Amino acid sequence: AIGTIVLQACLNTLGSVAAAGFAAASKIEQVVSQAYVALGTTMATYCAQNTGAGEKERLRKGFRSATWIGIIYAVLSGLLIILAGKYLTVLFVSENLNEITGYVDTYLKCVGISFIPLVFVNVYRNGIQGMGFGLLPMTAGVAELIGRSVMALIAAWFGSYVGMCFAAPLAWVLAGGLLFVMYLYIMKKRI
Repeated sequence: AIGTIVLQACLNTLGSVAAAGFAAASKIEQVVSQAYVALGTTMATYCAQNTGAGEKERLRKGFRSATWIGIIYAVLSGLLIILAGKYLTVLFVSENLNEITGYVDTYLKCVGISFIPLVFVNVYRNGIQGMGFGLLPMTAGVAELIGRSVMALIAAWFGSYVGMCFAAPLAWVLAGGLLFVMYLYIMKKRI
């Protein structure tokens, strides 16, 4: 949440039309990304049950299956919002529609190509928590905060809307990569 506040403050420096476009696009992205949240919630329960049962191989299969399901959805949903997402702008904006739609389109293209790291964030964060490791995923949240905030500050410095649009994807890459490394460590050393 702190990273999002930093991002919003930086975004405000680009003007109200850019901020409105970003806000509308974020709502479209949130609708599409609810499937990642559901997949993560599923993994938390699945991993808790299989950790309790001592089923290490089922944990591996679950992570592998959830990751592939997420990647397939990421590709399909990414293509959907890249190609058609801007047409949903009318659901969230009534004024300056033409101008705002350009900003929406830019944002959706930036995040649409970046959904695969979001799969890793949701699947591995929740799965690791389900296995009983609560502190490790929290450090990935710190990586998200740093990535989102640093990218937003750099983008604001250069007055770059595209840079703002890549703040969340950078956060997903950092957190998702860290979580995947944590998963490998846990599966090799701890379980």
